Amino acid sequence: MAAFTKGYMGKILRINLTSGQVAVEPLSEELVKMFIGGRGIAAKILYDELQPGTDPLSPENKLVFITGPLAATAFQSCSRWIVTTKSPLTGGMFRASAGGGFGAELKTAGFDALIVEGKAEKPVYLWIKDDQVEIKAADQLLGLLSRQTTDAIRREMQDKKIMVAAIGPSGEKLVRFAAIVDDRRTASRGGVGAVMGSKNLKAIAVRGSKHVAVAERSRMLAITKKYGETVQTEPKFQGFRHLGTAAAVGFCHEVGVYPVKNFQEGVLENVSGRLTGEKVDEIFIKDAYCNRCHIHCGSVLQVKDGPYASDAIEGPEYETLYSFGGEVGNTDLGMIIEANRICDDFGVDTMTAGCCIGFAMELYEKGILTKDDLDGLDLTWGNHEAIIALLKKIVNREGIGDLLAEGTRIAARKIGRGAEKYAMQVKGLELPGYEPRGIKAGGLNLATAALGASHCVGQSPEEIMGTETVDRFAAEEKGAMCKRNQDKVAIYETGIVCIFPMALKLVGLTGLKDMLYAATGIEQFNSEDYLLSVGERIWNIEKAFNVREGFDRKDDYLPERFIKEPLERGPVKGHTVEMDQLLDDYYEARGWDKQTGAPLRATLERLGLVGVADELERMGKLPG
Repeated sequence: MAAFTKGYMGKILRINLTSGQVAVEPLSEELVKMFIGGRGIAAKILYDELQPGTDPLSPENKLVFITGPLAATAFQSCSRWIVTTKSPLTGGMFRASAGGGFGAELKTAGFDALIVEGKAEKPVYLWIKDDQVEIKAADQLLGLLSRQTTDAIRREMQDKKIMVAAIGPSGEKLVRFAAIVDDRRTASRGGVGAVMGSKNLKAIAVRGSKHVAVAERSRMLAITKKYGETVQTEPKFQGFRHLGTAAAVGFCHEVGVYPVKNFQEGVLENVSGRLTGEKVDEIFIKDAYCNRCHIHCGSVLQVKDGPYASDAIEGPEYETLYSFGGEVGNTDLGMIIEANRICDDFGVDTMTAGCCIGFAMELYEKGILTKDDLDGLDLTWGNHEAIIALLKKIVNREGIGDLLAEGTRIAARKIGRGAEKYAMQVKGLELPGYEPRGIKAGGLNLATAALGASHCVGQSPEEIMGTETVDRFAAEEKGAMCKRNQDKVAIYETGIVCIFPMALKLVGLTGLKDMLYAATGIEQFNSEDYLLSVGERIWNIEKAFNVREGFDRKDDYLPERFIKEPLERGPVKGHTVEMDQLLDDYYEARGWDKQTGAPLRATLERLGLVGVADELERMGKLPG
């Protein structure tokens, strides 16, 4: 066995839905050493194989499903999976990440990655059982909710342990922020489910029975034991293990970074009495967790009284408590849980869905949209009946929901009349639940991430969690801080390690180094400096993909609201974002051109991306 297959299966599965061709390709050692796995390898594959200008919803677009060298081993919180594609929401490179069991199952079936290309003539699903790969008819699955799809495939194959990544009706209808659902965990953002739907691919079902070999088993087990004991004994993990991110609403509101009414305000009345961790705890049933994870940060909740009383359901997490809470001026916890259920069943991103509704509510408030435009809905802030009614229209592309299913950027352009000012998005991706005026490095990440406004690829724990003595309102020195956080997250997402062990300081860079080396035995991975260079390389190839698509400095800006409109009350009162200063500082830290935002040749060459530099130069997109 070649050295680089320790921690890896050494194979990539490629399926062309147009021709029906199935091929198995070797995982190259060069690719592994340059990008490690996960997000890095997927980004390189997409950059190399996708032609600039490709329509994201065309057969020419590709989906790269990928795991990492730590997946399906004894290491905990490391079996996440990523799907990378060109986003129909942003038009740029996108990666969506999920927990659940699909990633580990794909790996134990014998594959580090699955590349899906082309478009099936009729609806299909993929069946992968170790070396057996089939493209099966999926007519019987059309219209089924995501969970129903999983259940139907398991019944058909008579195996309850099959792992399924599926789209719901929203993916079939090409809602531009449709998700891919792995049980109740989702690869949510950027419209990856719409790309899957555009290929007539309803689901991917996997069953694996192979073993993942590692370089140093005893070292792996010792590291796993150490971290397991820390999770069990350290007090700071206990609250997070119980309620996960749902407990963050009170804290984020207290420090003024919980967005309210489409980011117009910094305070939401009655949050402390209705949406805090204590209120969530009142309806708590049991913990939930992803494959091979001892943190157990998920929660199964049940609303037993009122109009939203129903069966128990996993979630919601903080981002849904924001997007269907403060974002729409709502404090009804039952309604948020019902919205979460609808989004998971139909397969859409809760963040963009809630933001589309908050956007429409502000347009209604400003008189840009009327009741007639909104199918008679009274979209006043906090009207939870209207919010649920509009959500159902969006996931089904009915009435006004058909327009909002395009996302706020496209919808605003179609509405006109100044609506674009109220679309809280970057590069087409709606903002998550963190007020940029209150965390400058965090806001800078939202502006500069290749994905658009994604907090997951470069959150600033120094600012939001107070892990270091940092002035969160200061603009100075935030460029280097933002870069450092972004590069670190990219390294973790090669593993693929969940972001929470990093944010909670369970697994630091030294720990990650030890884990990657124990799994793979690759000498370069035993160096923190080398890992940091890989993180930087990933950011540069993602950026180069977007530059190739026509993105430039203007696409790295937050909406005007954050730059020109200070909040009028709350802990962030009076603050705005110094966008130009932050960008200049960031581009300098990155080695990117301050005029265009594109990587400089010297930066690309230092990172071993000479071919990328040459291509950008041929296209006239290389600075200088």
